[in-house]
Amino acid sequence: MRPGAGIGRRMWLAGLVQLVVLLAGLGGAAAETAGPEGAEGSPHREQVWRIPHPADEGRTIAALVYRPRDDAPRRLVVMTHHTSGDAARNREPRHGVYAHAVNWFVERGYVVAVVHRRGYGLSGGERAERFACRRPSHVAGGRADAADVAAAVDALTAQPFVRDDGVIAIGQSTGGWAMLALAAENHPAVAGIINFAGGRLGRSGETGQTCALDELVRDAAVLGRRARTPMLWLYSANDRSFPPVLARRLHQAFTRAGGAAEFVALPDFVHDGHALLPDPRGLDLWEPPVERFILRFR
Repeated sequence: MRPGAGIGRRMWLAGLVQLVVLLAGLGGAAAETAGPEGAEGSPHREQVWRIPHPADEGRTIAALVYRPRDDAPRRLVVMTHHTSGDAARNREPRHGVYAHAVNWFVERGYVVAVVHRRGYGLSGGERAERFACRRPSHVAGGRADAADVAAAVDALTAQPFVRDDGVIAIGQSTGGWAMLALAAENHPAVAGIINFAGGRLGRSGETGQTCALDELVRDAAVLGRRARTPMLWLYSANDRSFPPVLARRLHQAFTRAGGAAEFVALPDFVHDGHALLPDPRGLDLWEPPVERFILRFR
């Protein structure tokens, strides 16, 4: 071996190790950055975005993002879904994409993100929320789901095509309950929140009866104590999951505790008013109060 060859080889190996470490670090940084997956499609430039979850290491959530034609910064609408009694439906890749509602907001100039919470749709994996008739924790379930929505808000408002203020957050059913928890977080980018028929239900394995409703009302008050983000609550008269008496109890508990929420009682809708948002025929009922509400934040 010629003089200095050993030293040169050691220096080369040291440099190689540093390069590997640098590339690994860059790869980790890339893995921790939200970004699109695949090309834009139709309608409305549909594109899947993958968003690292800041509170659940190694997990990502998926959002289906829809945009107007231009790239000017737009206000964001984040929407999150119901929970089906059929586990297979919860895993469908377009779970919770209420196309008519997406169209309605995009046509009004919003970027829309349909957020699949952990355990659902394109996010997959284990669900973050839990439910048990004995010792239910509706607050913990709502906060787990709200964390997924907040992660999407943080990631998307950092993009050049989204404004970092004036966000409208919308949830249906269990997603609506998540909105109560999001309101309690008072996220600085979120201007207003809409709860469509929100709540959480379970059935006793022993009796088959719906359970833990008194606890649901109790926990609405717990969330209301911190919630100061303006909310709009929409419930139909023939909602089979959350009928008027229960919906009013939830609203009363939430607002008496300090929550800021306007309650709008809507008439009967088809065979079950719980489908008000998912069913395109519900648009005529919810459009007027929703339009009035969002205009406050333009």
